[in-house]
Amino acid sequence: MRRYLLALLTLFSLSAAAEQPWTPFPLDQAAFDYPGDALRQAWPQLTRGFGADYPFPDADWAMAMARRHPDALASAAEAGFKGTPEEAARYAAQVQEVWRLVFRGDFAKARSQGLALGFGGQVPALFAQVTQALFLVEDAEEKHRLLEEVIAYTDRAGALIEADNAALFGRVYAKARLGEELPIALVLKRGYTREIPQELDALLARQPRQPYALALYGGYQAGVIRKVGSLVGGMTYGVSAERMEGYFAQAFDAAELPIGHYEYANALSYVYGDDEQAKALEHLRRAVAIRPISAMEALEVEHARQLLQQFQQALASN
Repeated sequence: MRRYLLALLTLFSLSAAAEQPWTPFPLDQAAFDYPGDALRQAWPQLTRGFGADYPFPDADWAMAMARRHPDALASAAEAGFKGTPEEAARYAAQVQEVWRLVFRGDFAKARSQGLALGFGGQVPALFAQVTQALFLVEDAEEKHRLLEEVIAYTDRAGALIEADNAALFGRVYAKARLGEELPIALVLKRGYTREIPQELDALLARQPRQPYALALYGGYQAGVIRKVGSLVGGMTYGVSAERMEGYFAQAFDAAELPIGHYEYANALSYVYGDDEQAKALEHLRRAVAIRPISAMEALEVEHARQLLQQFQQALASN
């Protein structure tokens, strides 16, 4: 237990040292506020990307976490949760507030308040950080630093990360995004080409219909083909256009998410070039037609809209 407490103290000190002003969410937040019981009612839809039945952080959840994962309880002790039902209700309310901040787009607040709650708050805190890095950070070096920090946090959590499928996804998602942008030599040196499929396989073994993980696996297949070609990709990394298509088909069957559609549009471009341009445009149109229910989805829809304009301009110039 001491090892986990020391690790968490290290994480908090790292957080304080790395804190920088974050670009605020640039869109209207009015539709993404979930006060009181509205959060519980909207929870299945808000978290559908993590798969069915992602647990709502209420007092029962906090007590179950304390029983099954004593180290998670230890990490929350400084936030006032030491295992009693009364403390569980208070702690759960704090974690719920962090999730409200995430869904509303107050990402900097979500990060700082979440990290102060130990592992239970770390999950939404780092979810906020990944979203900030991918959509609101223009500087590539700063984006990479934020993603690398997410990986460092989850790695230092040790076995606790196994307690939460969203935490498992967040780590591999950060690696995959870095893998797309970093030079292939550095990606290989860090072991991402080995770790990403291993972690996605492990996550999908636990939850075969997690839409985020399925779409990410499809995007990973396409990204490898883009970097090294289909022949080397197949022989060395086991990727293929067929596997890419299969993962996206499963993702669409599991949930309708804007990120799934624009990731597929990118994947089609990576694997087939202009041959599947019509299908890519169709999926980008499907992405922008989705009404977002959270700040992250709003950013995804806006990103899809920008991609759609780029695709249309490229088509017009041909």
